[in-house]
Amino acid sequence: MRSSTAGKARKPKTEGESFAEKVLAVVAKIPRGKVLTYGQVATLVGSPRASRIVGGVLFRLGPDSRLPWQRVINAQGKLSTYRVGSGPEQRRRLEAEGLKFNREGAVDLKRHQWWPPERLLKAWELDEDLVASIHRRFGW
Repeated sequence: MRSSTAGKARKPKTEGESFAEKVLAVVAKIPRGKVLTYGQVATLVGSPRASRIVGGVLFRLGPDSRLPWQRVINAQGKLSTYRVGSGPEQRRRLEAEGLKFNREGAVDLKRHQWWPPERLLKAWELDEDLVASIHRRFGW
């Protein structure tokens, strides 16, 4: 049974909030036609080494979730969801949002990768050192 609050945007960094809730709050903010990598989502919730756990959180949503789970891809710009059976659905949804895939099955991250604006980062109360390390790591 899914919570009626699943997919609603919340601040990703709140005391007592679970890792999964923080992940869902970040994913809910990714705009149409843009993507984040699993590692970026993990970094934004304060656990930069937890990209596989981000994938697990999104997998548990199921492909029918209203949350834009399809907007999270791997660091090569490819879909990792073929292994769990939802790759074709993820690709269909992303193409419907205007993303194009190259012959290797990757999207152009330079064009489609999103980064939260400063106002959102401040609202999420992310640690300044974390934000600085994100800027260094991902070149934003």
